[in-house]
Amino acid sequence: MTPFQTVSLIIFGVVAYMMLVDENVGIYLTLVFKMIKVNFERIFWMIRLHPNNPITNLKKKWEYDKIAKELMEELNVSVQSQENNQDH
Repeated sequence: MTPFQTVSLIIFGVVAYMMLVDENVGIYLTLVFKMIKVNFERIFWMIRLHPNNPITNLKKKWEYDKIAKELMEELNVSVQSQENNQDH
């Protein structure tokens, strides 16, 4: 058995013993792990939605370009239809 495995087993054993002796330790550990999960999600969303994130900016630029292209096509169609109506 490696030293890492021995230390891990001892730590796990102590925590398991503490959980058996006092149920509040289990509740506390559950809350700590939930808090760690929430903080990772918070950091993920902060990075993802940060205004200086180049990846997010690029994705938004592509979205805006697509919307602008659709609007220009719609505008051209409406202008052409108005010109056709004026010719008649």
